[in-house]
Amino acid sequence: MANLLRRIEKKLIIKNTLFIKNGVPRLSKNSKNIKITFTGDEALSEMLKLNKSIFEGFNSRTSVLIKINLNSPQPYPASTSSEMLEAVLQSLLSLGVREICIGDCSGLVHLPTRIVINKKGLGYFKKYGAKIKFFDYGRWVNIAIKGIYFKNIIISEIVYKYDKIINLANLKSHHQAGFSFSTKLLVGFYASFQRIQLHKDHLQERIAELSMAVQPDISIIDARKIFIDGGPDFGKVAEAKTIIVNDDLFEADLAAYNLLFSVKNQNRIDDLDENPNNSIFFKHYSRIKDNF
Repeated sequence: MANLLRRIEKKLIIKNTLFIKNGVPRLSKNSKNIKITFTGDEALSEMLKLNKSIFEGFNSRTSVLIKINLNSPQPYPASTSSEMLEAVLQSLLSLGVREICIGDCSGLVHLPTRIVINKKGLGYFKKYGAKIKFFDYGRWVNIAIKGIYFKNIIISEIVYKYDKIINLANLKSHHQAGFSFSTKLLVGFYASFQRIQLHKDHLQERIAELSMAVQPDISIIDARKIFIDGGPDFGKVAEAKTIIVNDDLFEADLAAYNLLFSVKNQNRIDDLDENPNNSIFFKHYSRIKDNF
């Protein structure tokens, strides 16, 4: 009975086309040129020490949305590390930030997100005063873009409700998209009923075009452990001992690609080109960047 109810709920979520209004892209602004990479066994503790540099300008008047990775309930690096999320929350609170929301919309096969959140045990983070939201049933905003494969993208209205968006991404190989970094994480903002179209064709190009509708203010890519093969839910795990922080979405993904190539190469996996500009994703990113 429980499985039947879940399947019915999943269908309702995917068919939820109510409450759509037109809007404009929610793009990052006021870049502070934040480009920091932490490496080694102490990468996370080193990140905590530089919280003022990472979250420059964040204070008690700043509201923050932390977009996590809840594609599935599988443990890190398939989904967000609780240790990393706690470190980000502690950093924000130490700077006086009080209005914080943690959220995502899970992959279609794992919907509804509330079940994934329960399996991950994220209710624990309410002790920090953070709200926990899933975007499944929310209101949607239709954004016209000058994409090649998308002319409009429908995203969660929640992206407009917070001053800052932190993309808390993982670094993973992906059996369909090739790889999953910060731009790929934006899929969680994307209306479930449109994700079917996303996966029909030109997946890498369509992922790149998501950045024309919404961009985070800061990308934190947790690459302490990564998938070097398989993904996004299951894969071969390798230690990369790296955290990438960047307030430019494209540059964050570029650094992530180079790291993934390096670790794959060390493990004799040669399915990526050494030059990221030869990949479909980055080629298309360069093609559309003047249309933002």
